[in-house]
Amino acid sequence: MSSSSVEQNRNATPSWSGYIHQGKVGFLVALRQLKKCIDDQVPNYENYVIRYENAEDFDIVDNNDKVISRHQVKAYIDGTSREQYSTLFKIQTRKYCEVEDKRSNQKIWKEIIDEEGFQIHQFDGQGHILAVEVSPDSRYLHVIVAITDFNLPRYEYLKKDGRRKKYTDNNSCIQLYPYNKKNDIYYCPLSQDGNHDTIRDYCLAEIQEILQLENNRLKDNDSHINQVYLRYVSSLLDHSIGKSHNNSAYPEIYFKDIIAIIKNAFPKDKIFELKNKLIYSWEQYHQGYADDICEDDFIQMDKIIKKLLSMPKDEFYKFVKMILPDKTSDENILELFPITSLENIFYLLLEKTKSFSFEGYNYLDSNDKSYRVSLIDIQNRPGKIAKTIKEIINNSEFLKATFNHDFLINRSINDISIDSRIDELSDVPENIRYKEEWDTGIKNSIFNANMEFIKIDTALERELRISEE
Repeated sequence: MSSSSVEQNRNATPSWSGYIHQGKVGFLVALRQLKKCIDDQVPNYENYVIRYENAEDFDIVDNNDKVISRHQVKAYIDGTSREQYSTLFKIQTRKYCEVEDKRSNQKIWKEIIDEEGFQIHQFDGQGHILAVEVSPDSRYLHVIVAITDFNLPRYEYLKKDGRRKKYTDNNSCIQLYPYNKKNDIYYCPLSQDGNHDTIRDYCLAEIQEILQLENNRLKDNDSHINQVYLRYVSSLLDHSIGKSHNNSAYPEIYFKDIIAIIKNAFPKDKIFELKNKLIYSWEQYHQGYADDICEDDFIQMDKIIKKLLSMPKDEFYKFVKMILPDKTSDENILELFPITSLENIFYLLLEKTKSFSFEGYNYLDSNDKSYRVSLIDIQNRPGKIAKTIKEIINNSEFLKATFNHDFLINRSINDISIDSRIDELSDVPENIRYKEEWDTGIKNSIFNANMEFIKIDTALERELRISEE
C-alpha cells in the first residue's frame, strides 16, 4: 500500500500522549482480530498487520494488504455529544494543486486534503479516488466517554434539546467501537494509574483467551500476561517490536510479532516497567494540568517525552541512573524511580524551558553556569543531606558525567555546596579521599567540589537554556 504526502505529513504531528493512547487501543483491536483469526482458522493470519498513523490513527490489514478495519481515536474528555465528532461524519476528499514548499520556498504540485473527513478511499497521489478502501461496517471511532446521542436520527436529536440547531449526517458510516458489546459499552476511559487502566484490563483478558485457545502453558501465568502488555506498550516508540512505517516515528506490527511475545516466556524487564511508570505519570500530568498549561507548550513537552521513550533500553536506563545520582542499587530501581519528583522537578523544567539535553542532562544560564538535573527530593535536614551527598560521591558513573557543573537541581535544597558538607559525613578521616574519588580519569579534570544544590524554583528564575547538541 503506497502512502501519499498527505499521510506522511499527518504522521509527523500527533502528540505523544494521544499516540500512546491510540497505541493501547490498537493493541486491543489487534488482539481481538488475532483471536478471531485463530478461532476461525484463517490462513496466513500471522502476516496480518496493525499499521499506525497511515490513513487514520490505525488500520488492521490482512496478508493481501487489504484493510480489514480502520480506526480513529479521539480523547475528548468532555466529548459527550455526537456533533463534537462531526468532521468524521464527512468523507475526506483531496485535490492536486500548486503549493509553496516550506523547505525550498518554491512552488510545487502536491496532493492535499480538500475537505476534512474520515478517509474511506484510496487516492492516486493527484487527488483522484482509486477505490473504496474500507467497507462501511469496518469504520470505527474510539472515544473515552459515553455518547448517548451518537446514533439518534436528525429529528430525535434536534427534538431532544430545543437549543440544538446543527445535525451532521453520518455519510462516512463511522460507528462507535464496541468495547463490551454484551454490556452495551462503547467507550473506554483514559488510564488513571496502574490500578485503573481499563484498556489494559481488556487487553489482559484477550491475551489470556488467546493462550487458552492455543492451550499454552502460560495461560494462567498472570505475571507473563501482564509482561506482554507492558512490553507492547513500552515498545511503541522504540520499535523493539515492529518496524518503522514509511520512515515515520510510528510502527507497523505484524501479528506474528504479537504472537511471539504472547506465546513465549521471557524474563521480567525493569526497563519496560520503568517506561510504563513514565507513561502513566505523563498521562496523569497531562490530564491534571490540561487547563493550566497551553496546548502549544504541551506539544513541546510531548516531543521531549516521546524522544525519551523512543530511546533504546540501555540509553533509557542510563537516563534513569543519571537523574537519580543518590540511588545506586539496580535491584530496586523500580521502587526508587520517584513519580512525584518527575512531576515536581522534571515536568516543571520541561514546561518552563521547552527543552532538555539528552546529552548532558544539564542547562546553562546567562552567565554560562551549568545546572545538572536530578530528581533528588529530600528534606532540608543536615543528616539527610549528608547521607545524600555520600551516596552521590559513591556514584562514580555520575561523578564522571558531572565533574564540571556548578549546580545540582533538586526539589527543595538551596545554597549548600558539596564541599561545605564534607565535614558532616562520618567515617571519613581526610578530605583527600574525596579528591581521589572525584578524579574522573580525564587529565586535568576533577569533580567540582563547589557544586551547589539549587532548588527547582530558584533555578527556573535564571532563564535556563540548553547548549546546542
